Amino acid sequence: MTGEATHHETAGPVLYQWLRANESRSLTEAAAALGLDAREVSAAWTELRALRLVRPGSSMGETDLVEPDTALLSLLRQKQNVLRSQCEELTSIVSATESLLDRYRPAGARLSEQVEVEVIVGSRNQQRVLRDFADLPRAQSHTLHADTVPSKMMSQALNSFLTEKSRMVRRGVAVRAIYPQGFNSARWQCKYLAEVQRVGVELRLAPQVPFSLVIGDLDVALLPPRSDQPEDALIVIRGASLVRTYAAIYEDYWLRSFPYLGPADSPGEAESDWLTEQHRTSLRLLANGLTDERIARSMGVSVRTVSRLVSEVTRHLGAHSRFQAGVLACARGLV
Repeated sequence: MTGEATHHETAGPVLYQWLRANESRSLTEAAAALGLDAREVSAAWTELRALRLVRPGSSMGETDLVEPDTALLSLLRQKQNVLRSQCEELTSIVSATESLLDRYRPAGARLSEQVEVEVIVGSRNQQRVLRDFADLPRAQSHTLHADTVPSKMMSQALNSFLTEKSRMVRRGVAVRAIYPQGFNSARWQCKYLAEVQRVGVELRLAPQVPFSLVIGDLDVALLPPRSDQPEDALIVIRGASLVRTYAAIYEDYWLRSFPYLGPADSPGEAESDWLTEQHRTSLRLLANGLTDERIARSMGVSVRTVSRLVSEVTRHLGAHSRFQAGVLACARGLV
């Protein structure tokens, strides 16, 4: 086996030497003269071509022999070109990698870094955050109020809201607020809403408000806890990419709510005389968001009677919906 391998290794130099010594370039003649079989000749010829010791001649079908030194230079030149190409490709990969890591990766990460969610616990810490927030808005402030049930904490929050929004309006901030329909069911609530409106807040009432929300300049959003659940956390959201989502929710509620028209100073006799006690009761329950069925059960009358009462009130007030009728009735001090 070793002798056969050695024979294969010497076949190339032997063939090259024979071709140099003879004018013939016929591999068949070379094989016969050297005693090589077809496999050995093929392997030897492949080696000569790989080492660039042969090259195409001037005429088709001819092959010229190349000096070993010349073949070495040609081979080195080819490898040099290959290495240069690989070096250029490697340089391009390194440059692209540096660009992605140094220039584009921070740009992609910057969007994530702009979004920050902070959880504030403890009423004292929450009050501090709310006070600090009041000084942040430069152009606009939007508020969504979910609370309807009066409480001591809620009263404090309402007074703080009125003071803070008044300061915002004075420094040129456009302030909008949405309250639930049930908030204006009592006279003190109507008076409070009128005061909020008086300081320059654009005010609307919505049929339902699921949660409280405060937005400032589309940069910061607050999710305060409900006044009846003070142990809940206050959520602070920073970053326009996320705050814009809450702003879109707010705009949806704004479009589906009605402007607060404000209470009349004192309802005239002509306007209130037509109201029966049934009208007033149905209006008061309607303002609290009850359905006709629940109003009927509360009043001990049929659903048809309630529908008639509501229809009469709606038509008399010039309202376009049941909800607007409740708003107008409260605004005019009829309930």
